[in-house]
Amino acid sequence: MSYPIIICEDNPIQLKKITTLVENYLLFHINFFNLSLAAQTPEEVLKYLKTSNSNNGVYILDIDLKSNIDGIDLASEIRSRDINGNIIFTTTHEEMAPTTLKRKVAAVGFIEKDQTVENYRDELYGTLEYIKKLIESSKEYPKQNFIFEIGNQIFNFDQSEVFSVESSPIPHQLVFSSKHGQYEFYGKLNALESKYPFLFRLNRSCLINPINIQQVNFHSRDVLLKNGVTKKFSIGKATKLKHTLLNL
Repeated sequence: MSYPIIICEDNPIQLKKITTLVENYLLFHINFFNLSLAAQTPEEVLKYLKTSNSNNGVYILDIDLKSNIDGIDLASEIRSRDINGNIIFTTTHEEMAPTTLKRKVAAVGFIEKDQTVENYRDELYGTLEYIKKLIESSKEYPKQNFIFEIGNQIFNFDQSEVFSVESSPIPHQLVFSSKHGQYEFYGKLNALESKYPFLFRLNRSCLINPINIQQVNFHSRDVLLKNGVTKKFSIGKATKLKHTLLNL
């Protein structure tokens, strides 16, 4: 799998410099990252986010974008759409660093523009290497297959194939959604929640697999799964859900 790199810089000279540095870096990391977008406006990035399903993307953003949407605003929007995104700020405004913390956009790096090209390159490449290690380590979670019975048949699904398990309108039955379709079987959500710790309880009647979340809207309390289905989560689950996603 290749992870997208998105650049947003309003200054065309700076944009060219960053793009060239990233392209040179990719000569040695082409199978891990790809340069998906080099944009001068935040609107281009927002359009890209609406048409892509980015996960663990790398976003290199200028803070002062000379637009009604600054880099921190853009980062907040990115965080709502790509919860695992890796944000790198580039700026001449070093004093803006505390603001990024206050806005809780969780930037991975903060690179000062006013330095030599060599130092800028080394700092950028070092941050990209750090992000690469973060992504690689996030994959090293213990695998646990999801198993259930229907009549005389036993079904065995890889953890990555599980989308959700929820209560059925039929008493004592559960609806299981996977990459291969839906199944109904007898069971209890509480028992499955204990047996499969990788599942997250969204509400009283639904468990989901966080690795198959595509987008979360914390304002409307909606979770969009990668199968295109939207689930609501209880207001008391917001903090735990955000923590779970940030630590995948």
